[in-house]
Amino acid sequence: MPANKISIPLLFGLIAALCSILFVLGTYLAGPSVFLGWLSYLGILIIVLVAAIAANMEKRAKGGNIDFRGALKVAYGTLALGVIGQNVFTWLLLNVIDPAFKQRLIPVVLVNTEKAYRAIGAPQDQLQQALDNVRTEDQFSLGRFIQGMGFLLVIYFLVALLIAVTIKSRKGPTPKPES
Repeated sequence: MPANKISIPLLFGLIAALCSILFVLGTYLAGPSVFLGWLSYLGILIIVLVAAIAANMEKRAKGGNIDFRGALKVAYGTLALGVIGQNVFTWLLLNVIDPAFKQRLIPVVLVNTEKAYRAIGAPQDQLQQALDNVRTEDQFSLGRFIQGMGFLLVIYFLVALLIAVTIKSRKGPTPKPES
């Protein structure tokens, strides 16, 4: 690879990170209920779409041939950079840039927690314990972000596997030996 050419996983990973940062910024500007609402999950789809495009671009760059391992490397690299960029920016936003916004999120977290516990039919004592936990512990601490990011990286590895299986070059039928 020429020295002046950036690798496709790095380029598209940075694009995925930038897109997800812009998406987080948009949900932040829309307010706490949007920031923690269902719309915020669309950011995941953006990162996955960019990873699929990256794997396809790598395949094109290699003349239409890419093996499973190469496709997995590009897809997961893009997904990982996207999720890391998104989480680092979100943590900075809530803990450094605008800590007051973090405090405005607590009522929304309480409502969402109650809805989730009621939806699964959890007993009242478990619900109360979860709500007390939300009130007393920092839900947006660095440790929680790292833990959540680790979980997402595992999930994104599974997504990268699906992308790699889809993008990898198909091998033609093996010729039958002549007898």
